[in-house]
Amino acid sequence: MSENRLQDTREPSNETQTSLLSRIQADVEQIRIKLVNIAEEAPRPIKPIIVAVAKLLTWTFWKPVIWAIFSVILAVITSAVIMELSGYNSSEAFIALITGALRQFDRVLFFSTPLIFTGLSVAFVFKSGLFNIGAEGQLYMGSMAAAILGYIIPLPYGVHPLVCLATGVLAGALWGFLPGLLKAYRGAHEVVTTMMLTYTAILFTQWLAAGPLKEPGEFQWNAQTARILETAELPTIWGNYLHAGFLVAIVCVIVVAFILNRTVMGYEMRAVGLNEAAAETAGINPKKNMALSLAIGGGLAGLAGASEVQGNLHRFYNLWSPGLGFDGITVAVLGSNNPFGCLLAAIFFGFLRAGGNAMHQQAHVPIEMVGVMQGLVVLFVAAPRLVQWMADQSLDYGKWFSVEKARPILFIFNMAIVLYGACFSFSLLGETQLGLAFIGISAAVSILSIAAFFLLFARNWRGIIVSLIVSMCWFALAVIGMGAGADTGFIFLVGLVQAVLSGLSLLLVKGVGQSKGGGA
Repeated sequence: MSENRLQDTREPSNETQTSLLSRIQADVEQIRIKLVNIAEEAPRPIKPIIVAVAKLLTWTFWKPVIWAIFSVILAVITSAVIMELSGYNSSEAFIALITGALRQFDRVLFFSTPLIFTGLSVAFVFKSGLFNIGAEGQLYMGSMAAAILGYIIPLPYGVHPLVCLATGVLAGALWGFLPGLLKAYRGAHEVVTTMMLTYTAILFTQWLAAGPLKEPGEFQWNAQTARILETAELPTIWGNYLHAGFLVAIVCVIVVAFILNRTVMGYEMRAVGLNEAAAETAGINPKKNMALSLAIGGGLAGLAGASEVQGNLHRFYNLWSPGLGFDGITVAVLGSNNPFGCLLAAIFFGFLRAGGNAMHQQAHVPIEMVGVMQGLVVLFVAAPRLVQWMADQSLDYGKWFSVEKARPILFIFNMAIVLYGACFSFSLLGETQLGLAFIGISAAVSILSIAAFFLLFARNWRGIIVSLIVSMCWFALAVIGMGAGADTGFIFLVGLVQAVLSGLSLLLVKGVGQSKGGGA
């Protein structure tokens, strides 16, 4: 089994598939060029539609989309493994999550509404090369401002909600403008100043709700202001939850996309974000754009707080936000700082939150698992090298499978059994009554199985050797467990299946290529 024999069939397979991918990309590019040419001669009402379709055929558009989808899939798989290891039925949990969210889709959009605002806030500021970590504080200031104007000043229907929303935007914008000034003219890092001002805003609004603006009356467990007037409330537009704030959020997505891509101000902000020195050389004022960017980002976060008070809470409660401003960072990361990407990411997280309640009630999975899934999504989005490597290997398997079917199937089955073995052996670590030798070998099986999985995933023949070693460990576990009086038939079966698959793979491995880094 020499290195040369391992590489024999690799090269023609890669050449064939590379040319195939090149032809596909070339065909798609030709279609895009034809659409652009058609758009130039198309009537004015149809031209924007054709141009938009042409943009959808570019790798620039699809790369972040594919990246986000791949990250979500990895997060779901990892969450399923965690559930199974914790003793929960992952399939039942995901079915409950999906059906629960679809049955109450108004709640999905309801939960996603503030996330759209805060995601836009973080993404807009990031386009200028800055980090708005203080969306939570700006959200609190906007919600307090809207609550104050909502119950103190009576205004007519139709006017009162808009005035309250505008006040919330102004309060959030001022709270974002301050760190923008400090960054532009004093060099204070915006991460530090926005974070510090977040806690200042939370404590300040807490003092207002518990002190001068506290609702008069009996003792209250949580400090709160008086209820806003009915004229200031946002109407419900669907079901029992979704209010008109969602429509405002959709408008903000369109407006932000227009500002960033179709205005001089947006161009200047993006130029500053890409290269501040070059932008200044070109005559752009980076200080003005930094301060203005954080002010607009703060206004969007303030709008999130105002819409929640007017459409949901109808008053200001102390510590009412469960971290919506910080969740906006997650939304912006998953949405690749694109306004429409933030919209889809916010709906996805709203889907998780709405379905999480059903998952908890029906599958008895802790509601905290939703937070785990959100964190895993961000982890995989923020780990580009890992995701890129897994994507490349998956593509390699697709290429390999289109040329040779027997060997890829054996490798895939082998990967499945070692991955299952890693999870199963991990669950055996709690069988302390079987002795230290059993626990030690179980831990070794877990580690070796994970190593075998990644080696096989990389099409490295060493993975087969490691898989064979793991199968021997399974037999050792069966013997030790049998001596301790345990029923080890299933353990023996897992080892037998793994040994057979590994043996067959080892016999057929000649001619199987290696991936990058998989040299003999």
